Amino acid sequence: MKHFTSGNRVKMNKFLIVFDFDETIIQHNSDYVVLKCSPDQSLPEGLLQPPEDGQWHEYMNKVLQYLYEKGVKEESMRKILEETPLSKEMPTLFQFLRESSDLFECIIISDANTFFINTILQANDLSTLFQKIYTNPAIVDGKKNLVINPYHSHLCQQCPKNMCKRQILHDHLVQRAGEGVEFEKIVYVGDGTNDFCPSAFLTATDVTFPRKNYPLHHLISEVKMTEPSAFQAQVVPWESAEDILLFLQDCTEK
Repeated sequence: MKHFTSGNRVKMNKFLIVFDFDETIIQHNSDYVVLKCSPDQSLPEGLLQPPEDGQWHEYMNKVLQYLYEKGVKEESMRKILEETPLSKEMPTLFQFLRESSDLFECIIISDANTFFINTILQANDLSTLFQKIYTNPAIVDGKKNLVINPYHSHLCQQCPKNMCKRQILHDHLVQRAGEGVEFEKIVYVGDGTNDFCPSAFLTATDVTFPRKNYPLHHLISEVKMTEPSAFQAQVVPWESAEDILLFLQDCTEK
């Protein structure tokens, strides 16, 4: 992947840092966090098993409809989300990125939704850190029920039909190139299976940080064992955001 150089460059951002959200920026999955709002903190039998076909946002709409029918209000979900902890040392990493904003551009690509993400970012004073947040739009319908719409449609056969993170990353790079911005390195931080597609899009100059012993880490390990040339990016597993921080600090000091 060429990082779309432009003949009319207006500035140079050294690194593009791409974050997943659930179980990456935050310790838990926000879709499960909101279940604490349920009166009995459980789901009916028909909703206990998530879909296997990757249609997660459709499943979550059924969960949100159930919570609505149980009388759960938007305010209750907001309160629970605001209490969601960030992953270990993530605030320290974000402070470093904020102080080094001339070197880093930060974006989020997540299969969560705008309501969950914006609520948590605002609660942690992180809204201004990210240049772009790519996620499924959430709206409150006429009945005051929260509804999640798909982010986009795409042709990728590996990803759920509502979101291909590789396509989103590609489109972001094209847009920034049109604005005259080049990236020396792309850093991708994630944990899940849907983070593999964009990670496999990266080149040998880029870095993927899979959360250690999470699905993305296992997938990358399997591919590198069976077909090493299929995955080009440098792989640095992380347990704490301090692992990411130390790597970035080392890069910027060179």
